[in-house]
Amino acid sequence: MIRIDSLIKQWKIRCIIFDLDGTLVDTLDKHIQAFEILFTEIALDISYEAIAENMGRTPKDTLKSLIPELAKDNKKLEQLALKKEMILSNLLDRIPIFDGAIKLLDYLKGIDMPLCLASSTPKYNVMKMLKAVKMDQYFKVIITGEDITIGKPNPQAFLKAAKKVNIVPKHCLVLGDSPHDIEAANNARMQIIAVNTGKHDLHKVKVKKSNNIISSLVELLLVVE
Repeated sequence: MIRIDSLIKQWKIRCIIFDLDGTLVDTLDKHIQAFEILFTEIALDISYEAIAENMGRTPKDTLKSLIPELAKDNKKLEQLALKKEMILSNLLDRIPIFDGAIKLLDYLKGIDMPLCLASSTPKYNVMKMLKAVKMDQYFKVIITGEDITIGKPNPQAFLKAAKKVNIVPKHCLVLGDSPHDIEAANNARMQIIAVNTGKHDLHKVKVKKSNNIISSLVELLLVVE
């Protein structure tokens, strides 16, 4: 038996919801780079660290956090968010996959576990990434930035995914890398395993109280004696 089996049985899991960036694919540096290019173009000096802290949130929420005055200028906010995603799309020439991601997806698909994806990234970039790494075939439901009105830590994305597969939240397990994923899963009353592969300080991840913290998806494939 592998570790994920034990957790599925222990928590009575009937659906698993994955985050994408920083959890399945190692693309957060590309998101950060896209924001850095955008800020250079509009003559703003915002640090890598400040941008990285916002990874896991929607582009609009990130921009409002880093440029608070945009909260009063929705038109400019829309324009900058769209421009950031266009820049990102041009950076997605190579998409590294985290160790264990494909094996875990293969295993879960093999046991007929319904799989969902819930990402704050707009659909065209989500689908570009999924198709490039051939992961689109695994997910019964894909929730993207266009499907939500408010991003993580609000639980809307996770709750919409659960509703689409008709599974109550308490029987759902979220796998995500950010404190925003953890908080959103807790708000949704779902189980959450934090995968410490993103850009967030481990202490900040721990503070949000996930059910479990792992350093790699490979840990979920370890044999349980």
